[in-house]
Amino acid sequence: MKHLSTRILLTWMILLFIVPAPMVLMLSTTLPTLYLHNMVGIQLGVIAYSWMLAAMYLGTRPRWVDRSVGLPHVYVVHGVMGLMAITLAVLHRQLSPSSGWIKRTGDWALILFIALAVWSCVFMAGWLTSRLRWLELLKHWLEHLARHELSVWLHRLNLIAVVLVFIHVQLINYIASQRIFMAVFDTVTILVFTLYVLEKMRLHFISITGRITGTRMIAHKVHEIAVAIPRQHGIDWEAGDFAFIRFPDSDGLREYHPFSIVNAPLDHRNHGVARRNLPNAVTLFFAIREDGDFTRRMGALPPGTAVGMLPPYGRYRRFVEEHAHNAPMILIAGGIGITPLIAVLEHYGPRVSTFVYTARRGQMLPYTSYLRYWAETSHMRSIISEHRIPPSRIRNEVIVRHAIYLIAGPMPMQRMWSKYLCSQGIPADDIYAEPFSW
Repeated sequence: MKHLSTRILLTWMILLFIVPAPMVLMLSTTLPTLYLHNMVGIQLGVIAYSWMLAAMYLGTRPRWVDRSVGLPHVYVVHGVMGLMAITLAVLHRQLSPSSGWIKRTGDWALILFIALAVWSCVFMAGWLTSRLRWLELLKHWLEHLARHELSVWLHRLNLIAVVLVFIHVQLINYIASQRIFMAVFDTVTILVFTLYVLEKMRLHFISITGRITGTRMIAHKVHEIAVAIPRQHGIDWEAGDFAFIRFPDSDGLREYHPFSIVNAPLDHRNHGVARRNLPNAVTLFFAIREDGDFTRRMGALPPGTAVGMLPPYGRYRRFVEEHAHNAPMILIAGGIGITPLIAVLEHYGPRVSTFVYTARRGQMLPYTSYLRYWAETSHMRSIISEHRIPPSRIRNEVIVRHAIYLIAGPMPMQRMWSKYLCSQGIPADDIYAEPFSW
């Protein structure tokens, strides 16, 4: 638990215990005595359904949750809660047997949930594939057959499974006869579906249309893509943000995919001619590594290609602003994970005391010349290495009391650094990373 920040821990507590509590308590006090022997199985089913609804809402990418907790963390919660709900649903089926249409609707929903969970664990659960090497290799092999668009559309079939569970409950006479419980059950279900539809509609209306203005190779299999979008009021582009982008006119690239923004678009402190904005437009720079069907195809897109984009997500700047204004900042990047931290460095400049940048291969270290420029013109220490950093150097130059740590990079690297910093007495609330794991 010491590795979880207060915000993430609180999020877990609310979703796991508070969300299902009303329906669990309601049914516990109203269930007829005749069915008390099935109480455990029934309650497991109620908890599983509550978690499914919570995961469904989190899947809409609510921005208020993102700015409070961080959307990448929310997606991890979304995936883990879905798997936990399926586990409880299996136990519910074993402990509360049924027949007829009650059994059919329940079984159909469970089969659909399990099938989609297996698919998602391979294609959409980076937090899992990063821990299992064989699963990661299977994912890369299957990506030639199943593109990102197919995975997104299949994932939406979870809505049908939830509807089947809703019908399943309506068909159980002794449950449906509990009017107070059913009123809560129906209200919560309708509310979540309404919020889901409204959020999808909102994302449709606030989407932004832009164009690719240029691309360049900045490292082996790493492209920097410049996208110009109209300057719009009311949209805050913060240092370290990421955006969901898609290419509506390009086959296989029509579904949104998240990418970190290299620059802070509205920040006048950005350095370099390449970062300047056009008079009536904002230019965003994305560093894209060819690491899947979507990213491989992006590198070949020509200037002028239409880009669809959702307003920004991200919590790096919010995290910094929640701490003391004079707290030193230490940025730790791995490989292409340097992308969001470049914008953070440009925005906070003098507050950044140390920038650690590592990778397994030299060609995976873009922007090194830019970091060296910062180190030469400021008091910032830069540690750039293709090899393991000696522990003594980490303790002397990276472990700083009352500092805040921002980490970006591959999941194994993020976990390693987070665990190490916590083991050195750095509070989890002073460490923040955004695991791009979906």
